[in-house]
Amino acid sequence: MLKNVPKEFNIQRIKRTATFKPKDTHSHPFHEIFYLVSGQCKVFIDHNIYTFNKGDIAIVPRGTLHKTDYTGKGVNERIVISFTEEQVHWLNSYAGDDFVENFLSSSDVFSIPDKRREYAESVMNKLLFEKDNQDILSPAFISTSLSELLLFIIRCKKFEANVVKEIDTNNQIMQEIATYIYNHYSEPLMLDEIAHQFNLSRSYLSKKFKSSTGFGFKEYMINIRIKKACELLLGTDKTITEIAFECGFNDSNYFGDAFRRVKGVSPHKYRKNAETF
Repeated sequence: MLKNVPKEFNIQRIKRTATFKPKDTHSHPFHEIFYLVSGQCKVFIDHNIYTFNKGDIAIVPRGTLHKTDYTGKGVNERIVISFTEEQVHWLNSYAGDDFVENFLSSSDVFSIPDKRREYAESVMNKLLFEKDNQDILSPAFISTSLSELLLFIIRCKKFEANVVKEIDTNNQIMQEIATYIYNHYSEPLMLDEIAHQFNLSRSYLSKKFKSSTGFGFKEYMINIRIKKACELLLGTDKTITEIAFECGFNDSNYFGDAFRRVKGVSPHKYRKNAETF
């Protein structure tokens, strides 16, 4: 009997044009590897803005708010791999306790050196080949190839010189504003006040923030608050009302409505069915 590829694993090779528009909100209950094969795009992760070129790669931890905007010309091609921590947890036995968890706890963005891209892409192509359940050994090949890719990424980031991807300096002010919202999500945040604080007009900030990050000002603020609320719902025994106020919502009913819009379920159901998310 054929042993199926784990449903928690997926890999896609995707081509997009510059006119493609992604979903408004983009986060996952699984980890993601994003690799740009060709072209150029803008990537917003948590509160950082990057311009991706060929050979750039990102590790996006589960639950991390991120968005891709294809602003370059022509066709952009990427490989996207999604997986759960459990699939590579066995690496801890070789690299030390919590090694995988620590590596996947924060987003990493960097460029794979030219001389190593052929190797990295060959491993990804193996994963693409095995995804369709070629035979009973495909799940084993996927497990080993995924681990090989993660080990390569860790080694590349740790030992290669100048691989860290620079944040997009063309959007430095928007980067600072996104970081400010990210760090002050629990406080009252008004567009007019933020615009004044950064010496910008309200209309310019609104339009520029949207074009730079892919998110509207209010949309980003709410999503950051919901992300923090999810952490508190799963990691504490605080009441939903307490969490709502702690995350910057001044009305628990509004919090519930916003949470359902973003996550598709109520805060209570999210907490009760934690393993599903």
